[in-house]
Order: sequence, then structure tokens, then C-alpha cells
Amino acid sequence: MYDAVLVPTDGSDGSATAAEHAIDLAQRHNASLHALHVLETEQVVDQIPDFEDSSIFDRLADAGQQAVDDIRTQAADAGVNAVTSAVEQGVPHEEVVDYIERHDIDVVVMATEGRTGPSRELIGSVTESVVRASPVPVLAVKVGGES
Repeated sequence: MYDAVLVPTDGSDGSATAAEHAIDLAQRHNASLHALHVLETEQVVDQIPDFEDSSIFDRLADAGQQAVDDIRTQAADAGVNAVTSAVEQGVPHEEVVDYIERHDIDVVVMATEGRTGPSRELIGSVTESVVRASPVPVLAVKVGGES
């Protein structure tokens, strides 16, 4: 039923919970797993001169790479044979939908809650936007203290 599972991650605990579900789904269907992190820079570029040349960009990129590497390791340890990871730059929900289309993804697994506090305002409801725009099913994993 599923040959390719995508799990977007922002490195949060919620994303880690979604990754567990995605890994399980990939195992059950002998599917490939794709881990994706999107560097959302659009809203901060205007606030920080030379953002892409700054060490902030490098730290964000490193954190994103670490998030997808962690999922890659978890998946390999769980016996998922094919794992692909990517760090993209752009508007998160748009990049997720583009990735779905470019990589023939069959299902997306995302947390309903990622980061909290001020950074949540930057992220918005990425999961909701993906659910609305995705051409494939999206499994929304409820995490955190949501009611």
C-alpha cells in the first residue's frame, strides 16, 4: 500500500514522536523512509542583514541536518532498509508538498504540534497547511498537551 513514507521534522520532541510512527509504518509496509527538514528563512531574512552569510544560517542548517540524521539512524536501527534525508530551504508546507511530488511519496506522517513559544509563531500550523495541500494522505500524530 505504501512504498514511500515522508516524515518532515523540525527537531522537536513532537517531530520525534511522529518519526516513531513513520518508522513503524515504513517497517510494516517494507517502504522507504524520507526524513525532511525545511529551513524556514523567509521571515528572518528581512530582519537579519546578510542572513545567508551569517553563522545563524549555518547553525540552523546544522540543526536541521542533525534532526534528519537522527531519524536516519533510528530507522536504520529499526531495520528500515531505504532511508533518504534532505534539508531544504523555503516555506515549510510548500517545500513538503513539493517534496511529495518530486519523490513520489505515498503518505506523510507529521506531528500536530512542533515547537512552542515564540518560534511557534514563525512556524504556524505547518501540518494543517500540508493536510490541505497534500496530494497524498497525511497522518497527523497528536503530541504534547493539545486538547
